[in-house]
Amino acid sequence: MNVIPQVLSYLRRNLLLSIIALIFILCLVGAFLFSLIELSANPALNSFGEALWWVVVSITTVGYGDIVPVTPFGRMLAALIIFTGVALFSMFTAIISSIFVTQKLKEERGLKQIIEKNHIILCGWNHTAEQILNIIFQRSRSANLVMINQLPEDQVQNILLNFKDHSLHFIRGDFAQEEILARASITKAKAVIIIPDASAGITSRSDEKTILTAFSVKAIHPKIKVYAHIVDRDNEPYLKKAQVEDYIVSDALSGVLLGEMVMSPGVPQSITQLIQKGKSSGLIRQALPPSLVGKTFGEALKFYRERQELPIAIVKEQKSLSLNQILSEDYSDLDKFIEKKFQNAGKSLKRGDYIDVQLNPPDDTVLEKDVSVICIK
Repeated sequence: MNVIPQVLSYLRRNLLLSIIALIFILCLVGAFLFSLIELSANPALNSFGEALWWVVVSITTVGYGDIVPVTPFGRMLAALIIFTGVALFSMFTAIISSIFVTQKLKEERGLKQIIEKNHIILCGWNHTAEQILNIIFQRSRSANLVMINQLPEDQVQNILLNFKDHSLHFIRGDFAQEEILARASITKAKAVIIIPDASAGITSRSDEKTILTAFSVKAIHPKIKVYAHIVDRDNEPYLKKAQVEDYIVSDALSGVLLGEMVMSPGVPQSITQLIQKGKSSGLIRQALPPSLVGKTFGEALKFYRERQELPIAIVKEQKSLSLNQILSEDYSDLDKFIEKKFQNAGKSLKRGDYIDVQLNPPDDTVLEKDVSVICIK
């Protein structure tokens, strides 16, 4: 009994479906009336199907002329169907155009839901953000990246224009809010970068927002990789508790570089050349070729030198270690006691995944299958 009112209420809320329904009804009713009036008098009309074809052709203003009404009432009906059809199709076209324009405006204003997968999310914006984008797209032109910030629209458009050849999307809002992270499709992303946000004004509380976001991201998607940039070194313990994969601290190397400028001129300049954008040489991480698996680092040195590259470190991604992995397989009473004590204290032995870097390893170091090599190229 309540089905028809519910359907009518739904159609009123969805104008596009209402127009489609009216066009469908017009085709059926118009074809029925046209066949009823013209079937016996019109030699070109032989069935209801042909009448339906004539209605569709007429309301779309195509007008092939294969079927023409011959009776006065048929012509009156034809005029009514044509005018009504043109009006409905004009409304249909206007609504479709409006939908596309609305979607485009939402995308430009950062209000669109992201549907990407395995993408990188950049939370915040400051003078380092464009460098981050350049590095990511230089390493992988097919990378998908979503930036979340509150920059003015004209500045966002300039950024999108600068990276028009890459898959770069924009979400406007406070990245510390779960709703905004959900709009960026956080559960399908592979990594999140959190930097001090100049678009909302960098303050003494910027690190608090970074830390809160790190905890929120890990709570929503525990397996996602999170990388953060903080201003105050005193906030390092909180990032460690959030189990981020890695982080940097502002000006962490400035003292070292200034000291080396005095005591070892050339060292700071070398470091700058290795990491500065646009230089012909630089640091690059490469997967270990299958031919070097099981070989020593000394043999790898010779292999890479023949390619005009210099390996300086080996990298291995270490997986997290949980309490369950530490406890014995038979799960004794002692294991239960240990686990209960940790739970009561609100503690965990779990450590997040981390990167193990061995700089300048001995020549006899055996290279395993799952290691990568850092080279100067």
